[in-house]
Amino acid sequence: MKAKDFADYLRTRNMDETEIKEQLAAVQAFEGWLSEQGEELATAGKETINRYAGQMIRDGSNTLSNFYALCRYAWWSGLRPQYVALVEVTDCDNGMEVLRDAIKKRHGAELRDRIFIEPIPPLGAGEAVRLEHTKAVNARMNELLTPGEVHAAWFQVQHGISREDWQKHDDEQRDKYSACESVEVFLERMREDRNAMLTRMRDENKLWFTQEITDDALRYLIENRHMQLGEHNGRKGIVVTKVPYMADKVARETDETLRRYYACHCPLVREAILNGETLSDDVCYCSLGHASHYLTGIGLEHLKGKVLESVVKGDARCRFIFYLPEET
Repeated sequence: MKAKDFADYLRTRNMDETEIKEQLAAVQAFEGWLSEQGEELATAGKETINRYAGQMIRDGSNTLSNFYALCRYAWWSGLRPQYVALVEVTDCDNGMEVLRDAIKKRHGAELRDRIFIEPIPPLGAGEAVRLEHTKAVNARMNELLTPGEVHAAWFQVQHGISREDWQKHDDEQRDKYSACESVEVFLERMREDRNAMLTRMRDENKLWFTQEITDDALRYLIENRHMQLGEHNGRKGIVVTKVPYMADKVARETDETLRRYYACHCPLVREAILNGETLSDDVCYCSLGHASHYLTGIGLEHLKGKVLESVVKGDARCRFIFYLPEET
């Protein structure tokens, strides 16, 4: 481990010495464990990283701070596959907590406790464990709540991103698109800006969250329009096609099951696709809530929305609609 150089990097991030010491200890523990397995970080695969996450659960070191330390070190070291695998371990780490709190706020603590019987899987738990817990919770939600209430609760999760964290994004959207005189102009500007951003990331060889923008991914994302006007059951709205979680793999994969798996963002349920299971689209209302923030630029974030297509229920893609106000 390049401890001194990494510590110097952390100081540039305005980290205090106590935290730096903790970050170094987390990385040293990981590299020590890898050495015992006859491996090293530069060649560690996703399966190995998931096994270490399990070890962290067992020894109680599975804190966000420790996982973030490993992510930072992999990123700083230029180890992209390892960085992505580590980020995926903690993806939507607080999603079920947000859901649990939303149910309590809307329906009370007693009903919350009737739905959340088992403990939420610990940070670092594998996707198979998270899937079984999510299915059990959602089944009880459907026993005790109406379909509309189930969807409304999941809508609040929004990938586990808090209202405070959304605020800066929403404010920037409003400022950026305040001059748009119509929904059509807004959607065209969104398309132009996103395509320019994706092209820049491809040219600069940067990650977009956890995915690389290859030539194939860029072509796929530009050819498949993200937002456009459309209608459903005779009602006009803004149709949002969810960007695949791994656009490059979706663009190149020929197996339909794997294409659906690579399209799904949700670590709570995507394992079901590999298992050959078909789920309801209830959980996908979490992504509908996330997508609602695309519309803040024109003040339409409160539009009523619906999940139209979902890869976990067997569709080839995820697609939503936000209904525009009906003309009077």
